[in-house]
Amino acid sequence: MPLLLVRRAAVAGERDVAALLRDVPVGTVEVADLMRHHRVYVLTDLTLPAAVPPLAAAAFRVHWPAGTARLAGIGVAVHQRGRGLARRLLTGTFMLLRAEGFERVQACAAPGGAGASLLASIGFTVGHGTARADGRSRLVLPL
Repeated sequence: MPLLLVRRAAVAGERDVAALLRDVPVGTVEVADLMRHHRVYVLTDLTLPAAVPPLAAAAFRVHWPAGTARLAGIGVAVHQRGRGLARRLLTGTFMLLRAEGFERVQACAAPGGAGASLLASIGFTVGHGTARADGRSRLVLPL
């Protein structure tokens, strides 16, 4: 496995982040807002030139007073999927969020889906008021 780094996304890389998050319900305009006012983290391969786009991105909406970050979406480059990069990105991101003072991460996922399985394997549990109108479950991970 190459040497990987989790870091906050730079605004200059907005187009690359938007491309990674194109399959999740986060539009291009929202990506720009998340990068400027919330949190977006990327996973980069340090063995590649700096100009190479990141391998994965995770976007969070943050609520400072509650110490909560809500996962808005995660995306992995198509040619890199199935290699555990989403897990690496999320576990690294959670350490950074904890260091910033966040106390919990919230997420929503369709029961039985790949996203729900990934989140459960990282330690997310079903939260209170689990049923959403769209059928997805609310999940919580204390940091």
